[in-house]
Amino acid sequence: MRYEQFENFLDEDLAWRKREVSELYFLAKDNTDKETLLKSLILLLYAHWEGYIKKASKLYIKYISEEKIKVNQLSTNFTAIILKSQISKCIDESENLTLANELSFMASYLKKQEKKFKVRINPDNDYENKIIDTQSNLKPKVFKTIINIIGLSYKSAIETREHYINSHLLANRNCIGHGSPFDEDAQVDFSLTIDDIDKLKQIIFSIIDNFRDELLDYANDELYKVANETQRLAYIQQKELELENVFASIENS
Repeated sequence: MRYEQFENFLDEDLAWRKREVSELYFLAKDNTDKETLLKSLILLLYAHWEGYIKKASKLYIKYISEEKIKVNQLSTNFTAIILKSQISKCIDESENLTLANELSFMASYLKKQEKKFKVRINPDNDYENKIIDTQSNLKPKVFKTIINIIGLSYKSAIETREHYINSHLLANRNCIGHGSPFDEDAQVDFSLTIDDIDKLKQIIFSIIDNFRDELLDYANDELYKVANETQRLAYIQQKELELENVFASIENS
């Protein structure tokens, strides 16, 4: 997969998701008395939040895999990916005092360090979750895990807004998705209005946009390589500040 293809895949997948959310948003905006439309908007927003993060993450791993780079030249998260089965075996048999599993793990680790990173992953298969697993409930904690798996950095700008995302997107999506009525009394600083949902939409798509930009920059500047760690750390600080400024603009508007 060439970089241009990777970029097109990410952009095309994000474009149709944004289009669907926008179409329903404007429909709901013109019919603010229709609670069903507002509830549907929350459901659709969540669906595309989970869907894009899952697919984009898989595409990134596929992109790195097709670059055919030695594992010892990549950040350590890629080593963890290819050793996932061996790590699980050691954990499952942690009471085994013979050290056989641990020795086998170390042998596999040393052997694979000199090999090229290669994994099979299908971005189009929503049911494949061996490496990227949203657990059908992409709350910030799960998102952080995915971020760590693919080697990016989880931002404090998101961490300080985890409660907002959990209570307004995840909790309401779960409630609506399970057929329960929207409980206004259970909400804090959020109501089933187009304005509150618009703010939520802006926050979520700001995270998605930031995530998309990082994947492309990591791929283009090879920030996934150990040799570029200093450059990567400087980049993380830059993107952290950018996202915080975007959030502040949304929250102050």
